[in-house]
Amino acid sequence: MSDPVMEAYTQAYNASGQMVQAFGVIRSDGAVLWQSNNWSLEADAGVLVNAVANKATSITQNQVKYMTMRTSPESLVARNLAGNGILILARIDADKWVVAWAAPDAAPDGVYVDVDRAAKSLKGRI
Repeated sequence: MSDPVMEAYTQAYNASGQMVQAFGVIRSDGAVLWQSNNWSLEADAGVLVNAVANKATSITQNQVKYMTMRTSPESLVARNLAGNGILILARIDADKWVVAWAAPDAAPDGVYVDVDRAAKSLKGRI
């Protein structure tokens, strides 16, 4: 049996040239539906979704602060100024989101496209 989220993560990882290195799916209420085994979203899932809704200028995940580069009702792209990577949220549907972490040397806009494409591939599948 295939795992649609693992497929989406693999798709984003490959499309980004291995820059997308952590991946998860969260619900608007803060529930974590899926996460790769190299990070934990439990503590921050609700805060992450609220950051998009509130157009937050910064966001903290796993005690790492990221400065928001751009945000829309469908997405958020933030970068850690100390070089600890890029955090991306992309909406799957009304109440589900992909959260991804990309390597510090990734191009934020390019990686966002890869993560957004992965999120869209999950619509109706999770």
